[in-house]
Amino acid sequence: MAASVKNKKWWLSRMVETLYLASRAVIIGCLAIIVFLVVVDVTGRSLFGSGLPGTVEINEYLLIIIGFLGIFQTDHEKGHVSVDLLFNKLSPATQTVLSRLNHSMIFLFSLLFMGAGAERFWSAFQCGETNWFGSYVMPVWFVRLVVPLGCFALCLQSLINLRYPEVVAEKTKAKKKSTKRS
Repeated sequence: MAASVKNKKWWLSRMVETLYLASRAVIIGCLAIIVFLVVVDVTGRSLFGSGLPGTVEINEYLLIIIGFLGIFQTDHEKGHVSVDLLFNKLSPATQTVLSRLNHSMIFLFSLLFMGAGAERFWSAFQCGETNWFGSYVMPVWFVRLVVPLGCFALCLQSLINLRYPEVVAEKTKAKKKSTKRS
């Protein structure tokens, strides 16, 4: 069955890959907006003595989006930093057990955060939560949706990691080899 994950034939794997590509596009878009807003703000302060109103607030919310989608991105790419001096000395069976325990904990905490985030999003949506962005008011409830969405994607990635630990091990080894070369 591990081959089906590699070939993207398993429906959950295809869905996670789609979420990965979509969240990557959103992160890139957010970063581009941040860069643009900072350049406009700094230029306005230098040339006109006043920056763009609301730039700091908008950047704060964009960073929340980047952060919660970035957690999923990092787990999907196996890009997290790990110290494995002891882990590599353990038997493969013990490594698999510890890896599954790790992914189970990630799944459970993501599920908890997803539930709390969904509850907070729903209450913000119902009351039409807004915030002042410099000199104008904007709705911010949509930013609250990123927490449960990012945690949902991380839950799905954790399920794949739990179901196919050998694929996780292969990705991690490939990541380590590419890191050693550079």
